[in-house]
Amino acid sequence: MFDFGWVLLLAALAGIFSVRFKIPPVVGLLFAGMLIGPNLLNVVDQSTIEIIAEVGSILLLFMVGVEFSIAKLFSTGLRAVISGFLLILIMFAAMHEVSIILGFDSLSSLFLASVFSMSSTAIMMKILEQKKLLERTEVPLLIIMLIIEDIVAVFLLTFFSNLTTNTYDPQSIFGAILLSLGILIFCYVILLRALRKLSIIFFRYQTEDTLTMVSLALGIGMSALASLLGLTPAVGAFLAGSIVAGLPNGKDFERSIRPFSVVFSSFFFLSVGMLIDPTALFVSLDVTVILVISYLIAVFLTTSFVFYLIGSDGKSAIFAGIAMLPLGEFSLLIARESVGIVPINLVSIVSVGVLFSSILCSFSLRKYDKIYLAIKTHTPQNLLDTLKHASGYFRNVMTAFEPKGYFHTRLVNELTSIRWDLAFVTVASVSLWFSRSLLRFPIAIMGYTASADFLVFLVFLLVSIIPLYRILSSFRRLLDTLSTVFSQTTGAAQRSIILRNLIISIIFFAVFVNYPLLIEWLVLPRIFIWFSLVFGVLSVFFFWSAIRASSVWFMISGRRPIFVNYPSAKASSKDLIIVASSRHRKKKQPKKEVLTLS
Repeated sequence: MFDFGWVLLLAALAGIFSVRFKIPPVVGLLFAGMLIGPNLLNVVDQSTIEIIAEVGSILLLFMVGVEFSIAKLFSTGLRAVISGFLLILIMFAAMHEVSIILGFDSLSSLFLASVFSMSSTAIMMKILEQKKLLERTEVPLLIIMLIIEDIVAVFLLTFFSNLTTNTYDPQSIFGAILLSLGILIFCYVILLRALRKLSIIFFRYQTEDTLTMVSLALGIGMSALASLLGLTPAVGAFLAGSIVAGLPNGKDFERSIRPFSVVFSSFFFLSVGMLIDPTALFVSLDVTVILVISYLIAVFLTTSFVFYLIGSDGKSAIFAGIAMLPLGEFSLLIARESVGIVPINLVSIVSVGVLFSSILCSFSLRKYDKIYLAIKTHTPQNLLDTLKHASGYFRNVMTAFEPKGYFHTRLVNELTSIRWDLAFVTVASVSLWFSRSLLRFPIAIMGYTASADFLVFLVFLLVSIIPLYRILSSFRRLLDTLSTVFSQTTGAAQRSIILRNLIISIIFFAVFVNYPLLIEWLVLPRIFIWFSLVFGVLSVFFFWSAIRASSVWFMISGRRPIFVNYPSAKASSKDLIIVASSRHRKKKQPKKEVLTLS
């Protein structure tokens, strides 16, 4: 009880200290925890630290989960979701390379890349609230990107909680992934539907403390379930919070549990501060400084780049880069999982990162406009023009895939037109597959003997010719659309554009073929090989665009009649629009002509 009193007193003093000096509360809590921890004053028992950390992490992750909503995630558009994943991917690869260069082994580099690839939702929102910047237009998109990071962080936390030794193999990784997916599917598909119906009963017969009790019970129950499955309880708490966010009256649940979460989340940051060992930091000070500085530079540049890529102006991109500086609470949780697995004190390194990134974010936000002007002044104009063209290209591509976009509309129309063909081919194929064991007998026809399953297969091919033809035709039209979207040209492009698309296709194909060698040279995890498919698919799209446009160009050069009209599919000012003359006019019309629109 005496230890618990010390914790409450230090938490209050840390809050006063943070408000007085206008720094994030997390910074004050980490400093206070380090002061009373076993490595300095040692006024709190180790068992008390562990209990406080466990309870604090559970309630902290529960509240982070409450902020997470699948409906909110997908209502923001595809480009926000893609940008969130792109940010994590670049950050992970960059920090993994820094770790490898510093001489860490593969498992330590995996931990370091994971903890230094995500920002803090709680700290960023608190800083923006203190600076009265929550109403800025960039904040909703920043929240969506942080939600994406939270999803990836839960997956990583689930994975690392299954690593109990200092070695890992593909089987353990695959098992952890399956376990993660199983829990997510269980929570979001089964449990969420059941609780949506039960929540009506809770609100109809609730008392003053019903919502609080139900929220705590759900959080504790999911944490216990995660623990029984061999996962960290914090993962279960996050999933419980996300379930609450999906309930019809999720905001009422959130308000009922918020006072408890604020108190116990403070305990979590205090407990993390207690784990900081100043002597260990001085021993590895050079490594800590390099890692933290590398993270700050990488997250600022990457966030600014991704933000500018999706259509923001330069000033908004710089603001977003500064706002995303604080290292996250998930980083601290993953760092705790590394204890006993990797030979470095990752908790202390990440805690220092949280301290300095939060302080730097707090002070830099006051001068983000001056930082923007300084960067703009010293950035070459050629680079700015390249970034502007890249931003325009990315926006055009993403718009095509969003609802009512060019590809989205075509996809809906094609699926609607071939839905019965797809249903017939699917049912026939599945029936044929499962009936093979029943058709293993010979049939005599006109003096010839054939297996029954082979004859049924021939019949299936005959009756499926027309449906398969319509499906393949639809697939070709979708391929035409995709090549138009990614190459930004239609099938009637100029000869220089055809050559450009062909060269781009060759470059993408070369990257696709040599991608495994690149991954091996960079010592990245083998899962990165799957991203080679992106370059392979892009190579196909650009090559198909070049082939389409070449066929049209050769027909024009040979003065062959063309009955194609592309005015509604003009992708750029360098497209050629084929104008066909009308056959229904009585007076004689001129031959087909090709117009270049610019």
